[in-house]
Parts: sequence; structure tokens; C-alpha cells
Amino acid sequence: MGQITEKVLLKNYVDIVNSKEGLIQEDAVRTVEIEAIVDTGAAFLCLPPSVIAQLGLISIDSRNVMTANGTVKRRMFGGATIAINERKIEMNVMENDETTPPLIGFLVLEDMDFVVDPSAQKLIPNPAHDGKWISYLL
Repeated sequence: MGQITEKVLLKNYVDIVNSKEGLIQEDAVRTVEIEAIVDTGAAFLCLPPSVIAQLGLISIDSRNVMTANGTVKRRMFGGATIAINERKIEMNVMENDETTPPLIGFLVLEDMDFVVDPSAQKLIPNPAHDGKWISYLL
């Protein structure tokens, strides 16, 4: 199985709110478009520090996470709007090291109701929902 990548449009959610409140201009909303690897072994959207800095996201806490190289401490950042294939959510992101490419984790996929189509090597809307976006309340 090959590697699946997707374009991801990221925006600073606090900037979006400030724009809607008239505190900043809409074109001042910090925005970054990246290519990210779909990694169902990751939980969150994982970004390098340089992308997090470009977006001006707010550090909210840190967590111990298990990686292929053992347990490491990673910082969590709030205030990100994540858009993939015309579906958009607000979610915390996890900081990766600068050498690791951006990763789209399973929590993002579940919230956006995407599944991996291994034969086509792409993300698709969940076929169990006829392509409609359905979120679950847990």
C-alpha cells in the first residue's frame, strides 16, 4: 500500500472569530495550505512547529505520546480550523518535530467522516453514509 496525501487548508480560528467581530480584516486571518500524509496510526492533525508558528496557534497543554521511537512529550495547540475536500472542522492539533511531515490522524478522519480507500489510494466520504457528512454524538 502506498502513501496517501491530501491538501489541507488551515486557518487560525481565533482570527476567524476576530474577523467576524470586525476586530481584524478577513484577509488578516492567518491561513496555510499544506500537503499532509494520511496516517491512521496518528490521532490528531500533527504539524511541524514552523506551520504552527505561521498560524499563530495557542499552546494549551502537552501530552506523552507513543511513537515508533518510544514515548515523547508533544505540545497541543488549540484554535485551528481544518478543511479537507470541502469539509471543515475546528480541532486541536499536535506538534511534531520539524523533520516529520504533517500527518492527518484518525480523529480528523472520523470527525470529517472520511475513510481510506486503499485500492484507489485516496480519502473518500464514508460509503456507509452515501457520501453525506454524518457526525456521531458520543
